[in-house]
Amino acid sequence: MQMIAITATFTAEPLEQALKFWMNLIGIPAEINFAPFNQVFQQLLDPLSVIAKNNAGVNIVLIRFEDWLQYDKSTNVEQQTSAMDTRRLFQKNIDDLTRALKSRLIQATTPYIVIMCPPSPAAMADAQLSETLSSMQALLEEELQSINGLYYINPSHISHYYPVESYGDQLSEKMGSIPYTQEFYTSLATMIVRKIFALLAPSYKVIVLDCDQTLWRGVLGEDGAHAITIDPPYKYLQEYMVAQYEAGMLICLCSKNNENDVIEAFKQRSDMPLGLDYIIAHRINWKSKSQNIISLAEELQLGLDSFIFIDDNPIECAEVRAYCPEVLTLQLPEEPEKIPVFLQHVWPFDHVKITSADRQRSLLYKENISRTRFQEGFLNFTEFIKELSLKIRISETQPTHVQRVAQLTQRTNQFNCTTKRRSEAEIEQLCLSDDYSSFIVNLADRFGDYGLVGVCIFAVVNRDIIVDTFLLSCRALGRGVEHAMLSHLGQTALRMNLTDIIVPYYQTSKNKPAYDFLMSCGQQYVQEIDHNL
Repeated sequence: MQMIAITATFTAEPLEQALKFWMNLIGIPAEINFAPFNQVFQQLLDPLSVIAKNNAGVNIVLIRFEDWLQYDKSTNVEQQTSAMDTRRLFQKNIDDLTRALKSRLIQATTPYIVIMCPPSPAAMADAQLSETLSSMQALLEEELQSINGLYYINPSHISHYYPVESYGDQLSEKMGSIPYTQEFYTSLATMIVRKIFALLAPSYKVIVLDCDQTLWRGVLGEDGAHAITIDPPYKYLQEYMVAQYEAGMLICLCSKNNENDVIEAFKQRSDMPLGLDYIIAHRINWKSKSQNIISLAEELQLGLDSFIFIDDNPIECAEVRAYCPEVLTLQLPEEPEKIPVFLQHVWPFDHVKITSADRQRSLLYKENISRTRFQEGFLNFTEFIKELSLKIRISETQPTHVQRVAQLTQRTNQFNCTTKRRSEAEIEQLCLSDDYSSFIVNLADRFGDYGLVGVCIFAVVNRDIIVDTFLLSCRALGRGVEHAMLSHLGQTALRMNLTDIIVPYYQTSKNKPAYDFLMSCGQQYVQEIDHNL
């Protein structure tokens, strides 16, 4: 059961019904708690507050700047005529809010979503106040960007995805500090749950695209490369896929076509935003789409549940749904003009934060494909590993690693002994804790740099090392990195004169590779463990 704790500068309770509806729809059971009205700072600073006590969910902070004017105790609203006074007040509250959030997130184990809510229509009509609110919003956004474990939504995000023409309610604001219409509260609740979904739902890694009537209008085999049309809806789809690539998604093609025709079309049509450089792998043949997707999964060494398949043809979509039910299959709208809106509302395409590792992911997988082809030239695996010229670097976890480490705990399934999912705030807290130690692993070889691929978090209890997290990215499996990590733990135990290393294993449907490794190293030491460790 996830807890959604909400604190706001205005009355937020009208969100509850829509929040419950969406959380039930996405299959994440949740309990919703509202903090007392207009106590944002108190909630962040009080260790016994609704927000502070939420250790199993998401905390929501809703800010509307003009509420700070209304409830400022030092200055009477009627006397608040100076733009300089207004800016000073906002600046002070932004500084206080930033400090309070940083202080709270050092101790927090749950992510925070801060939402800047739109000013009233009356405030927007005041040119001077509107300009001040806009500049202060930009300042707050800049201040919050550096805080790990915090995610930000501004009014333009809400209005872009879920626009409401008439959002202000002057009467209900005057009577009960309810500044918005119920329609806008529903819009706001939808945006909140969409962000929660991006934080908590399993993430996808691969997008597989059909070609004809998906990437372009027309049939390549009949019309030819020069006759297919890349009009605005299809251009939007291609640009959208480029953005997904830059956010770390792997892009593949799966088309019933002649392979040479498709490759030539990409080469000839310079007006296509999605060039061949963005394609990590393809299956262009006359086999079933499900067979080809399974083949792509094997080549990329990824589970089918990390795939999204997009096609215009309902028969092809039905075939993939039947034979690859783990794949998220999306059928494009029959009317191409609806494609942009359709894509904008596919929540699995959302990315909460994009790391440098995300931007390098396609390159890393291309390098891995090169390694696989290189391996085919060797008679045995030992010789292949030797010729790779592996460089394994183990080092202490630093604050700059927090985002990537948190991401690995959330996304690594196959080689993950405990499968504990950690937020950025939790990782940062563990790094600062005297009770835990951790190290990360970087890997490189003759084909390139894998980046940060491994994480180990452990505690010393009595004279034993108790492992909290022991994981390795699937792309680094079978390279001896896991053995180097275990060896490093052993060296740590010897240096500290400790007795045993305990690596708990919690079985899931996907983490058998971790089990196989542990059994290969220490089958004779297996014993039942206390799951409260």
